Amino acid sequence: MKKIIKAFSLVMAFFLLHTIAIPAPAVSADSASLVALEELTQLNSDDLLDTLLENGLQLPEGLENDGYTRNAVKDVVTDIERGITTADHIPYNYTMLVELAENILKISGEPGVSARSFAAVASYTLQDSTVIGAWSDNYRYYNCYGYAIGNQVYKDPGYHSGKSFSLSMGVSEIADLTVSDLDALGYWGYKTTTKPSSLAYYQRVVAVRKGSNDYHFMKGDTSGSDWTHKPAGNSPMRWNYTSPGYKVWTNESSYQNVNYAATTSYTSTIYYIIYWAKNGPGPQPTKKIQPAV
Repeated sequence: MKKIIKAFSLVMAFFLLHTIAIPAPAVSADSASLVALEELTQLNSDDLLDTLLENGLQLPEGLENDGYTRNAVKDVVTDIERGITTADHIPYNYTMLVELAENILKISGEPGVSARSFAAVASYTLQDSTVIGAWSDNYRYYNCYGYAIGNQVYKDPGYHSGKSFSLSMGVSEIADLTVSDLDALGYWGYKTTTKPSSLAYYQRVVAVRKGSNDYHFMKGDTSGSDWTHKPAGNSPMRWNYTSPGYKVWTNESSYQNVNYAATTSYTSTIYYIIYWAKNGPGPQPTKKIQPAV
């Protein structure tokens, strides 16, 4: 009897040892996340936001559970699934949209890029702009607005003048905030919807346009025909056309020498803000310049 008990004990010990020592087959975190994302992209905007909120999504302060946020969440999840938006590459200018994308990436496990998405990204050729110069890590830290007005921070219009910004604003209001910021930074300026044919040597010009979930800025030289821009935290680029109004703008971009296809279009009226230094060459108004339409 003792021999039987001893033999049984040895068998049980062997079984337990192998049960503990041999792990179950590992499941790729990236694969699980990508499958989940593919399922999420099938949901409508309302159900998608509700699902993400139930799973711990934190909305940035200032974003409400409204139509803009629901549509923005849908776009961000689609961009993540396509491999356009990643933990390293977030292609948006609006700071709250950037924060929203970061929060979605956190709860989705910051998935890697699928082979299908990587192939699409790797093969993309820029359509409307040409990269200027070599990549710099500093590009990650300022957006189109910081680039356009020459103040290299990742902020929205209104930041420098202490005014609040919302993408529910019309593009005309965004132009007004830009004029206010330039005033705070030491410039006279005004907005207009008429593209300048050329500028005085002391003048500068930026252009702004709005899409459904983001905005974008360009800046021009004194000739009025050479325009450059910087989509989000990506490389600066030269617009391939002599006029910003030649066609619809997009957020196609280049990050660390990899080109990314557009996911957003900017279709609003274009506003131009013409400005020049206070106490420098050019007219010195005694009161605020009235905007030109």
